[in-house]
Amino acid sequence: MASQSYMQGAEEEQDYPVRISEVGGINLTSVGGASVVQIGDRAEVNTSLRALAVQRGASHHESGNVYFESYSIFDRETPTWDPLGTASDEVPTFIRTTNRKPAITVGCIEVIAVSSAALVLVGNGLKSRCESRVKHIRQYARGYPSRRP
Repeated sequence: MASQSYMQGAEEEQDYPVRISEVGGINLTSVGGASVVQIGDRAEVNTSLRALAVQRGASHHESGNVYFESYSIFDRETPTWDPLGTASDEVPTFIRTTNRKPAITVGCIEVIAVSSAALVLVGNGLKSRCESRVKHIRQYARGYPSRRP
């Protein structure tokens, strides 16, 4: 399977050739939870997942509802990552890439699961932001410790 990606105005800008992503085969068992699978170039990815995973010994009617607002993990500032160190520079850094061979060729890809705002991309990705926040809640009655002889 092949996918061609054209950037807007490619006819006017002759700095780069048309990019082609070639994948021999892909076997994905499960993709879910705000995840993206793409073959070909992509300018921007912005995925987000907020989840409450509740396990209880009693029914939800007896124990009450659970709300995102009750947990500070969903209100916290998103941490940033600056791999090139450009955030501290006063002068912006520009990166120019020349693709000598415009094809991205991949053999066979086998993925068991892509979940929780994850990204599988065969191609060029300019900007990616993937965030997953999951609060696991387990509410079970505590038993008395047993004595062993």
